[in-house]
Formats: sequence, structure tokens, C-alpha cells
Amino acid sequence: MKKVLFATTALVATAGVAAADVTFGGYGRFGVLYSEGAADEWSLTSRFRLIVTGTAESDNGLSFGAQVRYQADGHGATRDSASTASGPVLTPGGTTTITVVTSVSNGTAGFNTPRFWVTSNGFTVSVGNVLGAIENMPNMYTGSIGLTGLGYGNVVYNSGANPWAADAYSSGGSGSQGIDVIWSGGAWGVHLSHSWDDQGNAGRGFDRTGLAVSYAFGNWTLGAGYQDGGTGDTEWVLTSGTNFGNWDVAFNIADNAGGLKYGAAFNYQATASTFIRGYLNHDESVSDEYIGIGVHHRLGGGTFLEGGIADLAGTTRADLGLRFSF
Repeated sequence: MKKVLFATTALVATAGVAAADVTFGGYGRFGVLYSEGAADEWSLTSRFRLIVTGTAESDNGLSFGAQVRYQADGHGATRDSASTASGPVLTPGGTTTITVVTSVSNGTAGFNTPRFWVTSNGFTVSVGNVLGAIENMPNMYTGSIGLTGLGYGNVVYNSGANPWAADAYSSGGSGSQGIDVIWSGGAWGVHLSHSWDDQGNAGRGFDRTGLAVSYAFGNWTLGAGYQDGGTGDTEWVLTSGTNFGNWDVAFNIADNAGGLKYGAAFNYQATASTFIRGYLNHDESVSDEYIGIGVHHRLGGGTFLEGGIADLAGTTRADLGLRFSF
């Protein structure tokens, strides 16, 4: 990540602020994607993401920050196309149940809405593009595979009947507008998030509140989350994870509007540079399993070879490609 320091009075207009930091970072990825049942089963996939973060600190020690992201997706599977085959494809930020992508289109590009925060003594209050308490529970993404995530069937609050039914930060769109209050101290962590229907979320029809608490002891971290939202939203989540030797293992369960999704996931370091990742989840909402396995190989210098294959309730997806961080 590259950093630019602005310390002149011309660039720092607020009296009493010694300096401001602006950092630029992100990643690029490109490869091939296979989607069983699509009109074009094989396609190119690519993404460029630029993250711009500005921070400053007041004389009394308050830390301020703001962040915005630019994201450009190349050719890839259309997220809202109609279904012609069985087995849901889970898509981040989706609100409609779909099964198999049936077309390929040119990608989209643009900035997301910003997020602002202030931090002091373990407390962070964030407004704007909400992070989401359920989304950020520990061990939620253990076992994520492939270059693209391949639908993230490992994420238990991402069910086949109600995909991504909780607030989450959006890198490529407006996201849910709201507030996060985060506290960490010792072994404990607490995250409260809230978004309103009339604050950039018009048309959703409901407010949404999430609360997650985590506790770490020894090599274990446990999490419990509850959400009050609209019909179809995830209601509660339990996460647990541990590490031993070369293994990271997680056991998670969620109640997604009456249908449980639960299972296990792992990350295994096979060599100094190669990691194997996988998961097995059962989703009651579709009465089927989500299974995936993938490889993450470090090429050095912030470059990676990544690929995976997943069975999403009977529909196969796979990808392979390169990713680099900057």
C-alpha cells in the first residue's frame, strides 16, 4: 500500500491538526470462470479495485478517517439474469434468489459511497457505507476459495433462499447507509450496526439492526450475532474457530429466516507458499449442500495464483487466475 503524507497548511485546513495521511492501495485480478448451465459456461473474469483512505488525528488523540473505493469489473457473469437451471448461485449484495447465470455481459465501474469514522480508546463510530455486524463476525469467511470466491457458499448467512440477508460493506455500489459502533477490549469484541430505510436505502421497506459479540480464549474465538430486520433476513449466527499447527478451522451456523445453514471450513498451509482451503455446508433452505475446495499460492511480491471448484447445491462453478496487491 502506498502512502502520501500531506503536512502543509495548504492541504491541512483544520487548525490544530498536525498532519493528514492519505493511502492508496488495492488489488487487481484476472482469470477464467466456469459456470455450469450458463449460456456461455466459460468466460473471462477480472476486477480492479482502488482503495483510498484519508486519516487525521486531533490534538486530544481522536482519530478520524474516511474511505472510498473505485471498482471496475471486466467481463463476467451477470448477477441478475434469469434462471434456467437448478441450484442457487450466491452473489454478494444480491437480494433476489437466482440459480444459474444465463448470460455474460460487460462489467461495470465506479466509486462506492464513502464511509467515515472516528476512533478513541477502543471505540470506533462509523457512518455511511455500513460495515454490518453479522458480516464482520470472526471466522465468517474461513474457507473462502478461488479467485472470485465462487459464490461464497462457505458464508453461513448467505443462504440459497435469501442470499446475503444482512448489512455488508459494498465496494462496488452504494451499500446500506447507516452506522456502526465497534468496541474491542482484551478478549472481547462488540459490534452494533444499524441502517434505516430512509437513509439511502429507500425502497427496502424496513430498518435493520445487527449485534455481534466475540470472545477469544486460548486458540479459540467464539462469536454470537443477532439481527432484527425484514422478512427473510438472517436472524442469528454462531461462529467458532481455532488454529493448531498449520490448520485454521471454523464451525459456523446461522438461522436464515427459519432455515438453518451450518457446516465446517478450513485453511491449511501445505508449504511455505501454498495454502489449501475448503468448506462443507448444509443449507436447509434448499435442502442441499455447498462444497468447495481451492488453492492459494504465493508467488512473492504481493502476487498470487488462486483457483477453486465449488458445488453449489448441484451446480458447479470453478475459476483460476492471478491476483496482485498494491
